[in-house]
Amino acid sequence: MIYKNPDYRRIRGSRLLLVSCGHCKSEVALYQKVGRGGLLRMYVDRIVKSSVDLSKEPAALFCPDCQAQLAVRTTLKRRKKEA
Repeated sequence: MIYKNPDYRRIRGSRLLLVSCGHCKSEVALYQKVGRGGLLRMYVDRIVKSSVDLSKEPAALFCPDCQAQLAVRTTLKRRKKEA
């Protein structure tokens, strides 16, 4: 099932990036990437679509196909932003 993120908003100068599971290579999310560097962390408000339900508040995100751990949810202290 594909979940659309209600917190998503368009950012000028960004590009869409398809994020996949490193273990089973299944597509997990469509992410709005800003800047030229590599993807270090994913902010929840920049995720356009996801196969993981983002409305829940789990401690970790898991791949819906192979159940491998993809990320750990945290709130950044400096920006008060969820990543």
